[in-house]
Amino acid sequence: MDKSRQENYSTAELMKQFDLGRNTLRLYEEMGLLSGIKRSISGYRNFGKRHLEDLKFIIDAKKVGFTLHEIKDLLSIIRTQKMTCGTTSSKISQRVIEIEKEQQILQNKKEFLNDFLGTCRSKNTASECDVISAGFTKGACCN
Repeated sequence: MDKSRQENYSTAELMKQFDLGRNTLRLYEEMGLLSGIKRSISGYRNFGKRHLEDLKFIIDAKKVGFTLHEIKDLLSIIRTQKMTCGTTSSKISQRVIEIEKEQQILQNKKEFLNDFLGTCRSKNTASECDVISAGFTKGACCN
């Protein structure tokens, strides 16, 4: 059967198609990322074409750095109103700013650790380091 024309998909089919675990699909459903999932008479989930589209969107959005909560907000906008280019641009701009902040935080951590390593003058594996009791202060490292 042509998958593009199929209307009902099982959990196993989605797991295979999107390389996802069962618990991931359950999490997406619990969070409201996947909604309106129908169940068979025996209680199995039946996913429709819209769920496939939503899963592709979720996976793509995760790849570019959106969190599940941000993706939920985006899906909510898409489902309740028209998603305009302005809305999309605004959401992406917000995410870019957040990524830049995260990069700065990581850069600051890297600089601190490099400075800390600069105070470690001894490469002697026999000398004890006071980092455990003194913490990550420049004076804590082996002198």
